[in-house]
Amino acid sequence: MPRNRAQGRQDAPTATLEAPGPGIPVETVAIQQLKPHPRNYRTHPPDQLAHIIRSIEEHGIYRNVVVARDYTILAGHGVVKALGQMGRTEVPVLRLPIDPNSPPALKLLAGDNEIGHLAEVDDRLFTEILKEIKDLGDLLGTGYDDMMLANLVYITRPEDEIRDRNEAAAWADAGMPDYENGVLPFKIIISFRTEEDRQQFATKAGLTVNKKESATWMTWWPYREAEDLSSLRFEHQPQQPV
Repeated sequence: MPRNRAQGRQDAPTATLEAPGPGIPVETVAIQQLKPHPRNYRTHPPDQLAHIIRSIEEHGIYRNVVVARDYTILAGHGVVKALGQMGRTEVPVLRLPIDPNSPPALKLLAGDNEIGHLAEVDDRLFTEILKEIKDLGDLLGTGYDDMMLANLVYITRPEDEIRDRNEAAAWADAGMPDYENGVLPFKIIISFRTEEDRQQFATKAGLTVNKKESATWMTWWPYREAEDLSSLRFEHQPQQPV
């Protein structure tokens, strides 16, 4: 379901892209030469900087830091701060021939932060991409973590797919048991009064469960590794009266 991005996005790592016009080359300057804009209204907490740092480590600087004529930053504050934490001493920038408090400069400062909010997001596709990334490694560098992914799944998918937060966490963390050739697998559901009882049962039954953080564990008997994500399906089962 498409939606407008309501959350603030992280500063994307900047880059040595083609200059926007003649006479505006990309410069490599010392980070200590750059000045934060005094009217920058966004801060960059440690968790955001950790994502930016991982992205730079894996992909390099792929968008430009933009500065005014006096090297006041107009776009890319988070990137510059992350590079400083990484021990970098230089950064590629586009230096525009404008004053930092001129209307064009303030428009750029605002636009870099806010234009992305107008984009529409297909949440289903986005969560599936994040899940695939997580299965292959971790989410650091995407702007999301495991809990954020689970919350996004819960609030954007209908109840006939994700019934509660525990089920959303299980989907995001371990994946739901998949279906082979469109056939519903045989199941048995066992409830336990205590966590100790569940642990003892799993041990005695020889169950292998990779992810145990959520209230619901999901596995196969005999155990098998998770397979192709494209086989993932959901089935709503109405609760039976007690």
